[in-house]
Amino acid sequence: MDFLEKVARTLYDNHRDTMERQVVILPSRRAGLYLAKYLSGMSDRPQWAPMMMTVTELFASFSDLKITESETLVFDLYRSYAGSTSTPLPFDDFWSWGETILSDFNDIDLWLADPEKIYSNISDLREIDQKFGTLTEAQVEIIRSFWTSFRPEETDSEARTAFRSVWQLMGPLYKRFSGTLATEGRAWEGMLCRQVAERAMADNLIITGNITYHVAGLNALNNCEKELFLFLRRHGCIHFYWDDDHDFMRKKDHKAATFIRENLGLFGNDLPKYDEEENHSCENRWIILDTPSDTAQAKMLPEILMESGFNPGSDAADTAVILADEKLLSPVLSSLPEEARGANVTMGHPFKYTSLYSFLRQLFSLARYASGAGDERLFRAENVLAILRHQYFKMLSGDEGDRLAAAIITENMVRVEQRYLTERVSSGIIFMIPSEARDFPDYLITLLHNLYDTSYNEGNDTDVMKVDREYLRHAIGGAGRLRNLISSYNISLKTDTCIRLIDRVFRRMIVPFSGEPLKGLQIMGVLETRALEFRNVIFLSLNEGIFPNQSYENTFIPYNIRRAFGLPTINEHESIYSYHFFRLLRKPLHGWFMYNSTAQGISTGEMSRYLIQMRYDDTYSPQYRSLNIIVGRSTIIPAAIEKSQEHISALMRRYSGVNDNGDPKLISPSALNTWLGCRMKFYFRYVCGIDEEDKLEKEIDQRRFGNILHGSMEELYKPLIGVMAEPEYLRMRAADTEELRLLVIKKASEEMHWKEENLLKGKSMIIIDVLVRYISEILTYDSTLTDLVILSLEEKFYSYFYVPVAGERMKIAVGGIVDRVDSLSGMKRVVDYKTGSPKDKPGTLDDLFNEEKEKRNDAVLQTHLYCSTLLTNNPGEVITPNIYWVQQISSSGFDPLSFLSDFGKGIPRADEYEKVMKCYSEEINNLLTALFSEREPFVMTSYSRRCLSCPYRQLCQR
Repeated sequence: MDFLEKVARTLYDNHRDTMERQVVILPSRRAGLYLAKYLSGMSDRPQWAPMMMTVTELFASFSDLKITESETLVFDLYRSYAGSTSTPLPFDDFWSWGETILSDFNDIDLWLADPEKIYSNISDLREIDQKFGTLTEAQVEIIRSFWTSFRPEETDSEARTAFRSVWQLMGPLYKRFSGTLATEGRAWEGMLCRQVAERAMADNLIITGNITYHVAGLNALNNCEKELFLFLRRHGCIHFYWDDDHDFMRKKDHKAATFIRENLGLFGNDLPKYDEEENHSCENRWIILDTPSDTAQAKMLPEILMESGFNPGSDAADTAVILADEKLLSPVLSSLPEEARGANVTMGHPFKYTSLYSFLRQLFSLARYASGAGDERLFRAENVLAILRHQYFKMLSGDEGDRLAAAIITENMVRVEQRYLTERVSSGIIFMIPSEARDFPDYLITLLHNLYDTSYNEGNDTDVMKVDREYLRHAIGGAGRLRNLISSYNISLKTDTCIRLIDRVFRRMIVPFSGEPLKGLQIMGVLETRALEFRNVIFLSLNEGIFPNQSYENTFIPYNIRRAFGLPTINEHESIYSYHFFRLLRKPLHGWFMYNSTAQGISTGEMSRYLIQMRYDDTYSPQYRSLNIIVGRSTIIPAAIEKSQEHISALMRRYSGVNDNGDPKLISPSALNTWLGCRMKFYFRYVCGIDEEDKLEKEIDQRRFGNILHGSMEELYKPLIGVMAEPEYLRMRAADTEELRLLVIKKASEEMHWKEENLLKGKSMIIIDVLVRYISEILTYDSTLTDLVILSLEEKFYSYFYVPVAGERMKIAVGGIVDRVDSLSGMKRVVDYKTGSPKDKPGTLDDLFNEEKEKRNDAVLQTHLYCSTLLTNNPGEVITPNIYWVQQISSSGFDPLSFLSDFGKGIPRADEYEKVMKCYSEEINNLLTALFSEREPFVMTSYSRRCLSCPYRQLCQR
């Protein structure tokens, strides 16, 4: 027989004819529903039901004070605080303290402690005996040990001084604040309970009517509750029903029994002993299951329900899924099998886990990190992009967000102007963030109303949107309450403080579910299980640190002082959780207990201490199971893909014919190097057309660094095209670092699309200095060359190759933009600037085209290709390939000449040069033939080190 069923039987047997005069005090309203169900099954005719209430409601029935919500109390407390000190902190700094102070005041009242004594500032040990003469010797000793170690008379410590200054305010503040609220007929919960308890202790409470109280299923009682219950017992109008029929009550040191034993000693137990059902066999009764993730626990539910013999019929409500971690509610609901979709959720959905809250958090970040004022306000681009890509923005503005996000990334806007955004989106109100904090709640409410109205648009009115509208209604209500508080108390706030207050309201908000509470699979939090029992329990997230949790309330009252005055500490916290867990193990035929065994972040992957306790307790003898996931490389993309006609067609569309400008479509040296480095990477980029993801660049990366250097060198040398570069002129330009710096800033601003003030801060300043040095060193090196003439800068060069494709010879253009072509003592040079780490020596022609070679010199292939294209129009000449490795250019003995070793040493003769370059062209032709051949598959590189920085790594799962 369930505990509540026993209570119902006792009430019915003793008070069936006077139920209207019975009041049952239960730990939750849900327990009252179950009690009513049991009572209704004991009579075949209509009858009165007893009144059911919680302990808080019982205390409220004896008081004329009204409990005020915590947000309002923080504002009230600040008003009292500001009136009690000559130099009060601004509200922005005080409000986070206020919550902690209120929590401490609440504890002091619930445990009937003396605030004046708690907040005494002891200066010497003699004062301890004088001030605390009414306490026991053990309590005095605890206090003495704290103040002796603290030594407040020593003022050399800043921490001690700060503690004492705050400590001295607390006693007077408590008195002033509680007195002000009392005159207004308001209170915090502990204050109301203390008033009732003190009246009960003075025998000054009035019990109206011929009422009998029944306390059922409570566990830990504070001192106020004890005093009220003792008063009612003295007047003979209360009975106590403790849920004490558990195995842990027979074990002397079991923490779950701590408070029940205390209650039995104080009040006794009026619940008769009823015949119990036979004991369940422990065999296969308890199963502890470790899983590799939180989500895996939810995904296991269908299998566990099937194993339990879950029947969606009459006994469905006797199976409970209990969530120690409320984050798992959504995964659990989405994982339920179809036959369990009529589940009853009793815990409410935390608003902080909704998509609406994530959208609001993005708005908060946008406002918090904004700079400037009015239309001149600037937002961080990452905050703007997060909003533009959110589903709620899409609901308001459709595809506008995608287009705007693409523009921001293309222009590389690190900061985005408010005017720029409001002019480009139809729902510009999102970005009209008010400058004044007091206007922020109104802005938020207007935006939420717009979302609410938009949710009714055609195609939006789905079941999902109906749920979202419920979230929106709660959010509008929460923001409205805070707006009213700010307005009525007329307190000056910073925007950041206002946002944190709203966020606090939203994080504590619970959106209730509707349903039939006594039917269907029961999904609940731990506190909802109080006084209830089930035949099957499935407990999720039983990890140490989650159950019991370790998020203890902040407090200004030191641990020793709390102990001395009987205020709750972590010791009571542990006993309460132990009781919640072990009392659930009396009835079930089966119990499944899951935990996440993966250590990640602050989670250690350890099972709860209560599961360890079960392991070593013969009463339970649990079984253990592990859910393992086999990790291996995905086979979605095979290591090799055979080339098809569709692939050839894609390559032909990309590389044959002309573009819109009438220029031939080029296959670049980068594409050829990509094929040689990894054919699969070539497939993704050039066949499938999957470009690397556009990202907002908040720093000058390697690619942008190179572009800025190339642009600067082009502008410096453009006036010298076709004329002799005088060494003295180059040395003068190299020495004028200030002018070079202005040039680099100009080019960097154009490249990054940044304003100058954004460039001249942080790492960018260092990068600009490095660029100036590199450019100066290039100019200095060039000043040492003889008869230097610049022929072209950043000009496109290409040559044609004829490649067999599907039985035909196709004309393919190969080439690209050459950084610089010059003449040195009458000999043409191809010059390529390289800002990366210098590569090894050029090597041989075979090395250059060997796909199996781990380290190839891509830069050499590129410069030789440009030499080959120039040679087409300059037959008989020797055109030298030169690589300016800018990191080495200032070193002694630097030589940019990068001939393949096939040319021999030094400058080759024209006939030798032509012979090697002809072999080079043949190798290029062979490479192109393989690239367009159906017989050459796309294969992943065998050198996995190349995959580390590959943008397509996730596709290959390497």
